[in-house]
Amino acid sequence: MGPQSNYYSIKRLLPSQWKEYKSIRLEALITNPEMFGSNYATESHFDKNNWISLLEDDSRAMFALYYNQLLVGVSGIKLKEADASTAIMFASFIKSSHRRMGLSKLIYEARIDWAVHKKCKSIIISHRSGNISSKAANQNFRFVYSHAKHVQWPDGVWADELFYLLDLTVKHER
Repeated sequence: MGPQSNYYSIKRLLPSQWKEYKSIRLEALITNPEMFGSNYATESHFDKNNWISLLEDDSRAMFALYYNQLLVGVSGIKLKEADASTAIMFASFIKSSHRRMGLSKLIYEARIDWAVHKKCKSIIISHRSGNISSKAANQNFRFVYSHAKHVQWPDGVWADELFYLLDLTVKHER
């Protein structure tokens, strides 16, 4: 059964919502530390201004997934520093009780729409090798495998980071 749009919604987080962002981000880092490029020890020391600046920056957007008024997920997208025609998706998290319901579709659509609005030509996404859910989600949106890079993750484990590309200059049907 897919997401029921009258219960779930996705909205871009505003700087005034920094406490919500902090809460869900730290929960993500505690719940699934192996899946992120940062860690709880680092981000738990961020102050109010750090969190606000992440949401104020026009070259990035954090999207919150709500079930009614309850924050149940978060995901981000940013312009690539060296090439603003490319966006990078990152930091996706959905609380376990709301997974496997097709909700990543809402998150992907919001981020792709943001990239199109920013006039991006492509989007890059990556995930740790073995993250089947992330791979399935990006494949549903026709991302194409690009390459792998062997990296040490914040949890200390060495594993491949798999990269995928979505060409926005080609018309894709969703």
